[in-house]
Amino acid sequence: MRNTGKNLLAILIGILVSVVLLEGLLRIFQPIEYRVKANKIKLPRDKKYQFTNDKTDKVDRIIYTSRNHAGFRGELPPPNFAEVLTIIAIGGSTTECTLISDGKTWCDLLAQKLMGRFKPVWLGNGGLNGMSTYGHITFVEDYIIRLKPKVALFLVGANDIGLETYRPDDLNYFKKRITGVLASGWEKLLNHSEVLDYGINFYRYYKAKRMGLVHPILDFPRLKQVEVPPERVQAILQEHQEKFLKSYAQRLTKLIELCRDHHIEPVFITQPTVFGNLIDPLTGADLAKAEAWGWNGKVLWQILELYNDVVRDTGRRQQVYMIDLAREMPKSTAFYYDTYHFTNAGCQRMAEIIYRHLAPFLEKHFPQFIATN
Repeated sequence: MRNTGKNLLAILIGILVSVVLLEGLLRIFQPIEYRVKANKIKLPRDKKYQFTNDKTDKVDRIIYTSRNHAGFRGELPPPNFAEVLTIIAIGGSTTECTLISDGKTWCDLLAQKLMGRFKPVWLGNGGLNGMSTYGHITFVEDYIIRLKPKVALFLVGANDIGLETYRPDDLNYFKKRITGVLASGWEKLLNHSEVLDYGINFYRYYKAKRMGLVHPILDFPRLKQVEVPPERVQAILQEHQEKFLKSYAQRLTKLIELCRDHHIEPVFITQPTVFGNLIDPLTGADLAKAEAWGWNGKVLWQILELYNDVVRDTGRRQQVYMIDLAREMPKSTAFYYDTYHFTNAGCQRMAEIIYRHLAPFLEKHFPQFIATN
């Protein structure tokens, strides 16, 4: 027993020394960047990234992305912010466009188009991978309200499917109060321990990967073909209608209230997907029967449209301008590299559609910024 106790003590001392040494090392050198410090968002600032893509020719072979000093993609917010037609795009990975190079995201292309019609104008990309409307609410509360843009574009829907509570990625991006007797000590530890932060972030990534939140590049013609019986489809749709849509509408309403209370004009954009009841015009793949999120493409589209209908209905009731991208974006694998994420060509088409609707809205609400020549 005495020897066992000594061995355990030696092991504990060894672990403690290792943790202390690792803590010191991570304070000097951080080999992996993460966006979360404790339970608060930690936007990377003044960062440049390079990725090599050998999976598809739908995006660049070498992908160059960056984050400006404010932590957004795109141009730095102008110093005379109040005197500019300022717009921020808010959404998940379909807004962030992780695999699209700088200058080619739909936000970049939309900004270029707007610059020809309005002066001065700025459009920032505030997309954060994996974020749902739960995360958008706190992101607006903690960051966007302080920034005070004139317009907020919300591309929403994909990350809210089947949500009764926060997604793991949402918990990465906003403050979640820790309660209980040990709350104060735990928060201090989270805010000061690099080792603990790395451990938590690796765990979050593992959970996201297991849930399918890390998006791959799909080979559409080789996707498994899945049949879903009509009675099963009806049960799936009914479950979403009864369990998830009401709270989704409440979150959308909260976003509207937050924006309008701080003189920000919200604009909703419905979420498109490549899947639906069709044959892909590019590859000939049956996108209706192709496996998608455990269902097939036809069922996924029916489910997504339930959530898009909530966006449409909420927009009408709250008199919020709504761009129905889900119905206007062509369904072709030329424009998508997976279920939701856009290729270079997809970003171009998306920017064209949004610009066609957004420009008249901006002219009506902000005529002082219309370019005169």
